[in-house]
Amino acid sequence: MNKNIRSLILLSTVFLYCCKGYKISTVPTETQTHTGSKKTLDNLQKETDENTQKIITLTADEKKKFNSLKHALNQVIEKLQDQIGGCKDVSKNKCTNFITWINGNIQKQKELVEAFTTSYNFLEDKRKKYEDNKDFNTYISNAIDCKANNQINQCNNDNKYGNGTNEIEQFFRGILNDMSIRNTNEEMFDCIKDGLTRENSHWGGLKGWQEIIIQEK
Repeated sequence: MNKNIRSLILLSTVFLYCCKGYKISTVPTETQTHTGSKKTLDNLQKETDENTQKIITLTADEKKKFNSLKHALNQVIEKLQDQIGGCKDVSKNKCTNFITWINGNIQKQKELVEAFTTSYNFLEDKRKKYEDNKDFNTYISNAIDCKANNQINQCNNDNKYGNGTNEIEQFFRGILNDMSIRNTNEEMFDCIKDGLTRENSHWGGLKGWQEIIIQEK
């Protein structure tokens, strides 16, 4: 009996010893800790690099075109306010607030520049033909002043702003007028893009200035 008990005790001791010898350690070694930290730092660096690549900026040419579009809209707001349905008097802030909103959104600026490029190039060709001694913004301002001062017969007698009419101010005023009756900045933004690009909208009207000239040749 005693012999059997001693045998059981011996076997139990051996069993416990073996289990202890093969116990799996869950505490990370110094090497494991270093490797894990390096992977974490590498991942953080990768995320930082990816975020940096996602930063949106405007090229010099895009900035120039965006500023010219903004200049034209601001000129209309200031000088032809009484002819813009949704921006008259106390409602003027609706249009100026949109300009402030777009100033803070580079992605939206890029989209507007893309939409404006065709009409910008069209007007730039007209500037070179009629007022080569003026820069683009001055050319646009002069066209808007011509309308604001009701001097269409005097300041546009050589058709430099349109063929018999002031196509330039009509283009920008029309876009701004349509935009001003929209409810949100996003809706106003989409409206401007439509006016700048659609053939059956204000771009189509401005483009007609070229078509009339072609027919006269």
